[in-house]
Amino acid sequence: MSPTPDTPTPVGEQLKARREALDLTQGGVASLVGVTVTSISSAENNRAQISRGKRPLWERALQLKAGTISAAYRDGTPIEPAAVTETAPPYADMSDAKEAAVWAMDLSEADRIEIIDAVRARAKHLRRGHG
Repeated sequence: MSPTPDTPTPVGEQLKARREALDLTQGGVASLVGVTVTSISSAENNRAQISRGKRPLWERALQLKAGTISAAYRDGTPIEPAAVTETAPPYADMSDAKEAAVWAMDLSEADRIEIIDAVRARAKHLRRGHG
């Protein structure tokens, strides 16, 4: 169903258009967000809503303004590209399960970074044999 002036473009269609505008594949976004390609496809085809904890990761991957996905789901507000300063990749190494899990938590970015730094320090400590 195509949108009319009274009906907003579905969130999934907007996300797909943004991904394509950035010349990213579903696999590329999946790797940045830390989800499966099936999850990307489900969201883009409006079969599933993105969980609140994953929305900041999607916003970073697609270089969107913080909070824009929640606003789009809530009231149909069009998604907005981020300002240049908001497009840095996530601090977490999304290929590391522990860091990806911390990054997906519903915490401020500063808190997530602090926890990730502690996880990294602990891993470094253990590698040195200080169990």
